[in-house]
Amino acid sequence: MSEPAPKKFKSENIPDVSERFSDNLFNSTSVEEYRNAYKQSEPYKHAVIPELFNKDFLLQARKELLKLSFKEKETDIYKITQSGDFSNIHLLPEEERKELPTLLTLRNTLYSAQFRRFLRDVTGCGPLSGVKTDMSTNNYGSGCHLLNHDDVIGTRRISFILYLPLPDPAWEAHYGGALELYPLSTPLTDPTTPAPKPTVSIPPSFNQFAFFEVQPGHSFHSVEEVAFHPKLQFKTVDGGVGQRVSISGWFHRPVPEEEEYEGPQPELTKSSLEQLYAAALRPLGSYDDDGLKSVVEKLDASEVTELEELVNPVYLDTKTIGLLQNKFLEDSHILLTDFLKEDIATSLKELVKNRDDEDEVTRGKRVLRNDYGTSYKIPAHPTGEAGDWKLVGPPHVQRYVSLTKQDTEGDLFGRVNKLFSSKAFRALLSILTSSVPEAHLIESRRFRPGLDYTLARGEKSSSETSRLDIGLNLTQSDDIWKSGTVGGWDVWLSGEEDSDEATYGAGDDDGPLLSLAPEFNRLHIVLRDPGLLHFVKYVSTRAMNSRWDVTGEWITRFL
Repeated sequence: MSEPAPKKFKSENIPDVSERFSDNLFNSTSVEEYRNAYKQSEPYKHAVIPELFNKDFLLQARKELLKLSFKEKETDIYKITQSGDFSNIHLLPEEERKELPTLLTLRNTLYSAQFRRFLRDVTGCGPLSGVKTDMSTNNYGSGCHLLNHDDVIGTRRISFILYLPLPDPAWEAHYGGALELYPLSTPLTDPTTPAPKPTVSIPPSFNQFAFFEVQPGHSFHSVEEVAFHPKLQFKTVDGGVGQRVSISGWFHRPVPEEEEYEGPQPELTKSSLEQLYAAALRPLGSYDDDGLKSVVEKLDASEVTELEELVNPVYLDTKTIGLLQNKFLEDSHILLTDFLKEDIATSLKELVKNRDDEDEVTRGKRVLRNDYGTSYKIPAHPTGEAGDWKLVGPPHVQRYVSLTKQDTEGDLFGRVNKLFSSKAFRALLSILTSSVPEAHLIESRRFRPGLDYTLARGEKSSSETSRLDIGLNLTQSDDIWKSGTVGGWDVWLSGEEDSDEATYGAGDDDGPLLSLAPEFNRLHIVLRDPGLLHFVKYVSTRAMNSRWDVTGEWITRFL
């Protein structure tokens, strides 16, 4: 039995709002061109309208929207300055509403039946609600960004972005802030995981309108960091040079009171929620034997000999170990500064510096200046991929360059990896934490400025599994890293299992339980109980160099 034909629009009842849009947008030739471009687009169906609205109309709306109050928001996945949802702008007190007449008209025009029909004709997406509106203004200033996600929440059907940086001077691509679209990693075998690199980048420009159909596990996208820092005289209150202003939102499926309501539909879940409480992204390795039976009380001579090849001898001293053990029992974490022997640490410091210099990742080699300010060039996505160092994803969970061959004797990072996976190091962990470390996952990582991060992960509160997060930071740290303004910090915080993001920094009650700035040759050992989340903050283009570490997580038993 064939499906019933969808209800048709009654064109005689659709008000004509075309005068507010760019010329000829709705004529049949234009619609056909956008439809064909949409069908042929990759990595998934999307379209870009270079000029959506009448320019004077949009400039006036822009002036009004910047009268709205904005609030800076930061989570593990984004840093933005955002207005409240102005879908209900018509409900504002009359005096406030009088200040925003063009903005109200813009909202009504965007969700008008005529424009919704245009979107439906171009995309073939099905009916769109004219009742449920969902839009806000985002002001992406210097350092703002939005990491990889697929927009899947509730009844969303079409995502859109209307760009409003000032038309003069025009936004330049190296300012950042581009919309990035990601293909699937392996479409045939893994059709819901994005590849670590985008294949389409859409720089913002005034009056440009980008849109795509929301598709679970497919419509993955991000907003590149705004890397432009305007001179003081251009930091205007009306969103001048360096402000990537936009209106973004969604068109939803029709609601029950609308004629084209499609009946009850399964609610789309928040795609980010599952990643918050995901287990390790790769299988954890186990030790060759059947594991320890009890907590180690003391290192034996062979273990000391093995550890002292790389480890600062002070941390192999019985008295020091006892003090650290007590500290861990009190605080559930300990920090071991100058963990590696001086000669090993010196060689590693030189190694990471040389690699950053060779790849032109250091900030001094990424500076671009013009009459209006300075931008810090974002490295190309393949930067750092060489030899056994490969790009790791998936980007809706993490992205960085990782050493894939963990036991390379001739490589200093390989030697540290081998140390971490040794039974001697497990014995040291057992003493320090009064637990029995079992399965483990260890890797060397490089976080490149303007590209890399991990998003929050942890065990559900109902889990009975505790983990040890262990990291040896090898970043050339400086005051900029320590200030917290360029990211790269390790962060632990309490998770909420009904939320799809890890919010932090909003106040003492909502702040992290522990935050650690990058610091060269410092080892942290942190107990992550069920319900706690851990992530590495996105590394900003303003960072002086890459963030390097050797890190691991261990499932551990407390007897």
